[in-house]
Order: sequence, then C-alpha cells, then structure tokens
Amino acid sequence: MNNKILSIHHLRGIAALIVVFFHFRGYLNGVYAQKDLGSMLFNSGSFGVDLFFMISGFIIALSTRNLRSKAIFAVRRFFRIYPAFIVTFALGALTVYRFDPSKIF
Repeated sequence: MNNKILSIHHLRGIAALIVVFFHFRGYLNGVYAQKDLGSMLFNSGSFGVDLFFMISGFIIALSTRNLRSKAIFAVRRFFRIYPAFIVTFALGALTVYRFDPSKIF
C-alpha cells in the first residue's frame, strides 16, 4: 500500500480537527446553560498542533526512506506545497487584504 500507515494519517486528521474545533470554540460559549461549554470541550488546541507536527515530521521522514536524492525530495515538496500557497495568498491579496494593505506583511 505504497508505504503508508493509515492509522497515522487518521490520527493526524483527528489532530487537525482538534485544532479546528479549538478555533471555533467561541461559537459554543454563551449559547447553552453552561456558559463556557466551548472552552470546556475544545480547549486542547495546542495539543492538537503539537500532535499534528510530530506526526507530520514522522511522515516526512518515512517518505524520504526510499529516495536516492535530496534534490528530488526538495523539488517534489516545492511543487506539492507552493502552488496551493501562491493561489491562497493571491486570493487573500485580492479579497481580504485589498481593503487593508498593511495586513499583507
């Protein structure tokens, strides 16, 4: 199965969801009888970030196991990450940052 450990990828997905829920915890605060429900349920965002980055480092190390060239790895990573980054940055610059140019840098 192409050197993939699916349980690790599942755990990384759960870690990402923990971070997302942490960022949206404020929407639950003050809505129900328990005023700080969101904070009580999803206050472990830093744990999710740490777990996500540890797993990502393991996956990157695992993915380089069969590569013969560091340059090939760097080129593949560049073309996997930067096109999405450039598109996202351009969309943000044209929409969100258009109104306040000081937010770009």
